[in-house]
Parts: sequence; C-alpha cells; structure tokens
Amino acid sequence: MTYYADLTPYAYDRDNGDPRASGTWQGLKLLNVGWLHRGKAYAKSAPLPGLVEALTNMTRTHRAQQTRGFHLCPWCTSPLSARRLEVPRGSAEIRVKGDGVAYAAPELIAHYVQAHDYQPPTDFVHAVLSSGQASGAGQGCPSPRPHTLTDIMPTPDAALPGPIA
Repeated sequence: MTYYADLTPYAYDRDNGDPRASGTWQGLKLLNVGWLHRGKAYAKSAPLPGLVEALTNMTRTHRAQQTRGFHLCPWCTSPLSARRLEVPRGSAEIRVKGDGVAYAAPELIAHYVQAHDYQPPTDFVHAVLSSGQASGAGQGCPSPRPHTLTDIMPTPDAALPGPIA
C-alpha cells in the first residue's frame, strides 16, 4: 500500500493517473489519514472507546474508491506465511467529513487501530466519533474537543516506537 503522512493532501487518485482527480470530496479538501507503512513510525495509543466499532461500521457505510485487488496488513503477514488468506485485507477507502475538511483512510484503518494501536489525528478521531457509527451513537463526542493531543499522543520527550516486528 502507498504511504502518505497523516493530514497531507490526498493524492492517491492523482498518483494512479485518474484524470478526474481533484483532491476534494463533496466540496471539501481531502486529507490522508492512516496510510501506514511497515518502515515508518506512527503515533500509538490505546483506542478511545467506540473508535474501533465506529471505524469498522464505516467500512460498510462510508466506502469509497473500491479497487479490484486488495492490500494485506503489513504487520500481520509474512511472505513465508501459509495462512495469507486469513490475514486482514482491504480493498477500498473510507471517507469521513470533519470540520471544514474531509478525510480519506484505507479500509484497514479499523484493524490498524485495534491490532496495532495506531492513533489517528485528533480531529479525525473527533469526526469519526461524532458520525454516529458507534453504539450509543447519536451523542457523538462528549464535547467539541473531547480530548487534547497530550491526552492521546506521546509527549514530545517520548520517542515514537518503530514498526512492529
């Protein structure tokens, strides 16, 4: 899968030669979230309650950019694995509306959060939890800013862990 740093402008369709590519979705600037790569460090944290469930639901309700092939989780698979058919895989994206922007994430983002403790950016998490996709939904986030970066991200003094071996 292609790597894009979180919150960079979405370019996957342009990178694949789509002549209609615009970097926008429903009139909103489209930003990348969760386009991870085994060789790149990423923010880690235990997921907030409801986040995995909401992301999993979004793989059914917010799908976009369906592809013909699929991508295997880079941390759960090995070229030597005989059980590749049981490895988590994705073949689409999800799109989430945020505050004045939209986010594009690979379908495997729910798996990355649950199995590999990937911590998406705060504004993306807020948009997902406010979407009504988690159980007890309808309430969204408990406040406009339910948490701060220091609540969910490592401190500047803490080194981000490397890729999972």
